[in-house]
Amino acid sequence: MQERPKQDPDWQDTHRGPVAPEYQTARQSFEAGFAALPGWVSVALRLRDAVVKRFGLTTVSEGELSMTSLPVLQETPTTYEVGLEDKHLTFTLVTEQGDADVSVTTRIWFNHWLGRVYLAAVLIPHKIIVRHAIRAVA
Repeated sequence: MQERPKQDPDWQDTHRGPVAPEYQTARQSFEAGFAALPGWVSVALRLRDAVVKRFGLTTVSEGELSMTSLPVLQETPTTYEVGLEDKHLTFTLVTEQGDADVSVTTRIWFNHWLGRVYLAAVLIPHKIIVRHAIRAVA
């Protein structure tokens, strides 16, 4: 994916929290937050991979993807955006760095009805993971 879709996303959420002074850029906050995820996230991703592989979706093990290795769509000192386009949906994560806080906005565009099913299945873990990433850089 070279760039995000032009239309408004079908779904989005934003989580915000304080950021420690050692994180000077949005990229530093994103990488530190998502690199510090608890071990259960790896287990959940392996389970996710086992299920979505049957539907022909990108898996972490096949694509060598992790949150911190997603394709970069935009980068400035205050904004860092990564994203991925798959059969079921396209998503971006936008990290915005303020003077004393950081926010992560997830935007989703559904490419297929399975995208809606997928979001329903991962919504609660998604919120927990993003909140954990933000707390990690506080």
